[in-house]
Amino acid sequence: MVIAGLAYAYRGPIQEQFGGLVANLEATFTPCQKPIAYSLGTFDTRFGISKESFLRAVADAEAIWEKPIGKNLFQYSSDGRLAVHLIYDYRQEATDKLKRLGITVDASRASYDSLKVKYYEVKSALMQSQKQYETALALYKQHLDSYNQEVESWNAKGGAPRSEFVRLSSEKQSLDAELSALKSLQDTVNGYVDEVNSIAVVLNGMANALNVDVGKYNTIGASRGEEFTEGDYQSKGGEQKIDIYEFSTQNKLVRVLAHELGHALGLEHVEGSTSIMYELNQSTNEKLSSQDLAALKSKCGIK
Repeated sequence: MVIAGLAYAYRGPIQEQFGGLVANLEATFTPCQKPIAYSLGTFDTRFGISKESFLRAVADAEAIWEKPIGKNLFQYSSDGRLAVHLIYDYRQEATDKLKRLGITVDASRASYDSLKVKYYEVKSALMQSQKQYETALALYKQHLDSYNQEVESWNAKGGAPRSEFVRLSSEKQSLDAELSALKSLQDTVNGYVDEVNSIAVVLNGMANALNVDVGKYNTIGASRGEEFTEGDYQSKGGEQKIDIYEFSTQNKLVRVLAHELGHALGLEHVEGSTSIMYELNQSTNEKLSSQDLAALKSKCGIK
């Protein structure tokens, strides 16, 4: 029994890896003949979307490829080898922050230029609020030191007379009010820092995608990632996965899923800004372009 158990434990992973390699070979040499089975992997609820809604988006994305050629290219399975992950990190966090601020962006140069103006506006407001905070903090420390020295002096004398006690109590109330105002200023500064960081993250991703020759927009404080890929497809060692990192609308989600599913079919990027397989997700089109369709038919051997 022990030997059999060891043998099973040893064979399992190899059989799984072998199965994955076979699936990859089938996809390479006999594409579109057998549907690619996908499953739901990591699912972060911070995106505010249910698993059911997400899987419907995947189904909509696969239909984009299937309907034009009348073939079942993908199918959901709880143990499908192509795992689709929804991963929340600094990318979606930045997008969510801008959305709460009423800032919407797309992958166009005009949107980039508009957001760049906003970046410098907010950074200027941040610098002004920081100066106000630093001035207020220095003044508060000065008043606090003076108050503490007086209190210590009267305590050393055995206590203050009634009139001085009343005056010091009034000063203490004024110090509390200063501290409250100081905390409010600090909250304002922190709000601007968060806004600058979020805009910088998105701007860096847009600059990279649009191939804009500019220096990196700096974030403040916490270290942020430099890449702003909305999604990514990987195939390695018999394993396939799609990671989705960011989307601002349901339409964008369907398009980025369709794009990565295209890569899972073995398709490369194509020309045409409205194409599903265009390198930038800047269109709202949810249909295959002529370039997409030509690439798909070529891959599937359809004339």
